[in-house]
Amino acid sequence: MIEPISVRKRLAIAAGAAVVLVLVAIVLAPLSLGLRTYARGLVFAVLAGASIMTVAFVVAIPLGILAASGPRLFDSLLRFACDLVSALPTVFVAAVLWAWSSRTSTFVCALGAFRGLELAWLLRCEAVRLEASDHDFGPRALGSTPLIALLRQRLPAVLGPLFVSASFSVAWLTALDAALTQAGLRPPAALPTWGLLLGAPSPSPWAALLAAGSVVLLTVSLHALFRLSASSQS
Repeated sequence: MIEPISVRKRLAIAAGAAVVLVLVAIVLAPLSLGLRTYARGLVFAVLAGASIMTVAFVVAIPLGILAASGPRLFDSLLRFACDLVSALPTVFVAAVLWAWSSRTSTFVCALGAFRGLELAWLLRCEAVRLEASDHDFGPRALGSTPLIALLRQRLPAVLGPLFVSASFSVAWLTALDAALTQAGLRPPAALPTWGLLLGAPSPSPWAALLAAGSVVLLTVSLHALFRLSASSQS
């Protein structure tokens, strides 16, 4: 039987991945324009990924809590918003946000709010699932757990899946950026990113390969770290 990865090993994986990426960027950046774009893309991936996760959690937690414990109107409105968002092509939504945003930071925050709707529904579903499986509260309608009880007893547990889902934020952002670049919808004045390297019509092969490998490494490391948080909260 395979033993689970220990806490120290997961933290070492996350820290080691960060150190490797920084060292690679520092060493290779002076060699070519494509590698300089890779190094600047690393900075953007870290800052934008952290911003998206932060904004998404700020949006998801109150909306998910209201949908799980508040009036049924909140649940219906969140369901409608998530259905609407899922029906629209993500690349189209991102292109509209780019056109609406005057700065890259505004675009990133708007993407975080967009991602927050998905996480809010995930939080709501997890809270309702736990409520249905917990017999301590006695029989009651789904989604009717009192707010105080939800905050004290449910919130730490339902945050676990949100952390795990958030670990894919950098990969999601990079794939979306690459699709916008490939479709010609990326503004010319946008910052150099890994998505630019992956979606450009004539990309630098080594820089694109390095960017793709870095996305995989960073995603796996974040997933291992956030799985640790989810396990400790469950």
